[in-house]
Amino acid sequence: MNNLSIYQEKILSLAAKNKKIVALEDFNRSFEMRNPMCGDEVKVRIKLVNTKIIDISAVVRGCALCEASGSLVVELFKNKNVPDARFLNEFSNWLENTEKHLSDHLPIEMEIFEPIREIKNRHKCITMPFEATYKSIDLKENQKINQGIQNVSQTK
Repeated sequence: MNNLSIYQEKILSLAAKNKKIVALEDFNRSFEMRNPMCGDEVKVRIKLVNTKIIDISAVVRGCALCEASGSLVVELFKNKNVPDARFLNEFSNWLENTEKHLSDHLPIEMEIFEPIREIKNRHKCITMPFEATYKSIDLKENQKINQGIQNVSQTK
């Protein structure tokens, strides 16, 4: 069995976990994103207290990559402080630059997406749940509930 098939099994396992995620009922932050190019939809809901994510749901209707990413968002951020602002940029940079190694600022779990780095048109599928999470916890709007829906384009 090669590494690619191992990663595919891990991605499918994470995607299956995401299918069981139920949208939070008690939340104070949310954001929805849709990718009109492929049809992926992400709905993130967060219970944020100060700078701690008490609970989070990332309900995804889309491809296995987007579902796996949504599941990973929940695993990485539930009961944790808001992630560092550079997390999303470093993740995107790592995806785009196949010569770059995973940053020390990123959890090792992100390596599950290693085989997808060369498939540029699938990067949005992977980053969308993380982007929706960041948009929902925009701390500049700390006193307001950050709710919105955004359509994104998959091409760069």
